[in-house]
Amino acid sequence: MPRSLYWPPNTRSMAVISSEPTDTLLKRPHPRPQPGAPPAMPTLVFASDSHLNKHYARMTPDQLAKRREYLRDGLEQTIDYAIGVGADLYVHGGDLFDGPNPRAVELIWAARQFKRLAEAGVRSYLIGGNHDIPKSRQFGATPQRLFQTMGVARVFTDSTRVEWDVAQIDGLRIAIGGLPPDPRLSPDDDPFAVLDEPIQAPEAEARILVTHYAVEGRLHPLASEATISHASIAAVSEQVDWLLVGHIHEATEMDIGGVRVLFPGPTERMSFGELDVRCGFAQLEIAPGPEHADDDRRIDGRSDGRTSVRRPRAVITGRHIHIDPQPMRRETLRAGDIPADDPTAWIVAHVRAVSAPDQILQLRLDGPLPRETYHQLRIRDVIAAGSDLNFFFDLDRRRLTVRDETAGLAPAATGGVERVSARAEIARVAATMAANAEDDVARSIIDEARALVLDRYAPMIVDDDVPEGATS
Repeated sequence: MPRSLYWPPNTRSMAVISSEPTDTLLKRPHPRPQPGAPPAMPTLVFASDSHLNKHYARMTPDQLAKRREYLRDGLEQTIDYAIGVGADLYVHGGDLFDGPNPRAVELIWAARQFKRLAEAGVRSYLIGGNHDIPKSRQFGATPQRLFQTMGVARVFTDSTRVEWDVAQIDGLRIAIGGLPPDPRLSPDDDPFAVLDEPIQAPEAEARILVTHYAVEGRLHPLASEATISHASIAAVSEQVDWLLVGHIHEATEMDIGGVRVLFPGPTERMSFGELDVRCGFAQLEIAPGPEHADDDRRIDGRSDGRTSVRRPRAVITGRHIHIDPQPMRRETLRAGDIPADDPTAWIVAHVRAVSAPDQILQLRLDGPLPRETYHQLRIRDVIAAGSDLNFFFDLDRRRLTVRDETAGLAPAATGGVERVSARAEIARVAATMAANAEDDVARSIIDEARALVLDRYAPMIVDDDVPEGATS
């Protein structure tokens, strides 16, 4: 197969980042690559799940702009690294963008990054993900196709069969295949089992397939989506050496039926549900395998008496490169520890002790709180203090309950404890005001105001405990 025309010839950069036997840590701002010898073997950098242009509904415009800078920085570190070590190949495993219609500023920025790779002689291969592929194939196109139109990347777009490209690097044939997710598949489908044609890799010493599907055993318990089974992966072991997988925000590597399966994790954490997620990307080094002599070389079934040399599969090794994400922290305060005397100052003191200017902080209040203490708590003051001390602050009261200690007032079924509800509190306060109104006119005004407020009040629900890969 001829070399693809999407990239200029590979000219290796004379710069490397020193190797560590364990994970390499790129801190923000990360150290610049230092001049050194080019890599001794073909090198591939694999990143995924950057979610550029992600929207956070509760952030101010300034916070959102800054947060998106962090998302871009995570991806940029992977590209800086690829150029710095003189990588030959760069692969992105989907969800480059958080949606199929990113803003122009994000597209332009990403285009510049892939242009940098192309100008450095690094070949880029991309697929879409479940976030940035349109749900209907009839309308729109994955935004990554722009980069193929520019001639700076090869984008695999066919979700019904695996497409392949072969790169010749240092005498090795490296086949890169891509299979983006098909939004039409049901949770009962195995993506490898429903393809229009079997997975058949071209002749090559290294065969690497990238996809953006869930894999059996790595799916979040709440998820229900098409999943590649272990049996399907093992069945392609004669065609695929390494399977590179995006989608699941968990950095790990495993062997399934002779296929090495690699998840790089995201380039930035997306929510409080990912507090324990390792961010980063992967580096693969591809070395020639040992040559085997064949003393009985045959042509048309007859020996010609000469020795031939068979080229075996390449030896591929991988490692995870860690990216230091934006600081994100969750603190939980037990409601039973909150004092009745000035609870606001007590909580603010705890917030102050764990705050940092560039941090995303969530304070979770958990458990039953006496109603009298609850009414002394100035929620707005807590939110204001947390917001002043952190990049972004979230006060999570979903697990906070109110304990009514006055005999006869608490519902028997709940044992005197009820979930905090802003709507219920509005209604309760309005009812108290109406009961104490001076006359029927004032009472009528309060009732109308209560009805209007409750009708227009829409409580915000933040599903922040479910990491990426939990839903399709």
